[in-house]
Amino acid sequence: MNICQVSLKGNIPIIKENLKNFNKLYKDNYFYIVCPKKDIKLFNKKIKNSKVFFIEEEGLIKFSKFKKISNSYLNKTIYYDEIQERLTWYYQQILKIAFLINFVEQKKENMIIWDADTILIDKILFFKKKYSNYCGTTSYFHKAYYRTNNYILGKLPKYFISSLTQFTSITPNEVNFLVNRLSKKKKRIKNTSEWLTHIIMKSISTVHSQYNGSMFSEYELIGESNLLYNFTKQELVSGLRDHLNGRLTNLQISILKYLGFKYIAYEHTHENKNSRKMLIKQQSWIVFLKLLIKKLSNNFFRGLKHHLNYAISLFKPTVG
Repeated sequence: MNICQVSLKGNIPIIKENLKNFNKLYKDNYFYIVCPKKDIKLFNKKIKNSKVFFIEEEGLIKFSKFKKISNSYLNKTIYYDEIQERLTWYYQQILKIAFLINFVEQKKENMIIWDADTILIDKILFFKKKYSNYCGTTSYFHKAYYRTNNYILGKLPKYFISSLTQFTSITPNEVNFLVNRLSKKKKRIKNTSEWLTHIIMKSISTVHSQYNGSMFSEYELIGESNLLYNFTKQELVSGLRDHLNGRLTNLQISILKYLGFKYIAYEHTHENKNSRKMLIKQQSWIVFLKLLIKKLSNNFFRGLKHHLNYAISLFKPTVG
């Protein structure tokens, strides 16, 4: 499998553990890690593996160029000043999609994007024959993402749940479909990253008159594009992410695996009490059990709703 991650050096310990777990569960994995040029030597030193390749993010698009293009659209909004500190977040999304499109078009091979702060703990089915296995979660549903995607893609699937599962997968045919949709917003230019920046940042500034921080998601864009290409039921995939305050113990991980959880996300860079020094602290049991009970309840009740809503959607006509 081909797995792409976009990362800063702070995620190196997580990437090393994740790499080990992927290689336990799957054979013949190739990792492509997009990172700043200044950190390439450190990544090479810390992660020694012949099947891990490091790509300079500047080779896709320099942040200064990304920022210039973005602000050519954002300067017309009332949130121009407010969004500036958030541009690095949008930048890493462009890097992921650009690398994915370039790689799949050139190699004609499947690709997985996997969040650099997330560790796989149990096997996930990423592909089904010539299609991706469309995964989803009932834990999130951010309408701002879908408004942006509706503008970019021209329409949304007749039914969907969130694709914010910390990963996404795509096949060559699905990439071709996505590129064709994107090309309807702006004619393709040579530099894929610049082309994507124009489309996505123009879409954000056009659709959203008010700022709310998160107005686009690469996972939601790919997930909804895939569903437009081949409408089917999204498989529920669950992981533990929100409100963790330390690294899980082996016993806690074993409990998650027994209960069907597939990954753990350590959001250690966020500016809050839980995230601070998360990677050097042990996850407290009280918080772990509270999170687990809440997550299991969500999975059961919202999962039932998902199955029912999908069944109902089969009787709805496709529009557009």
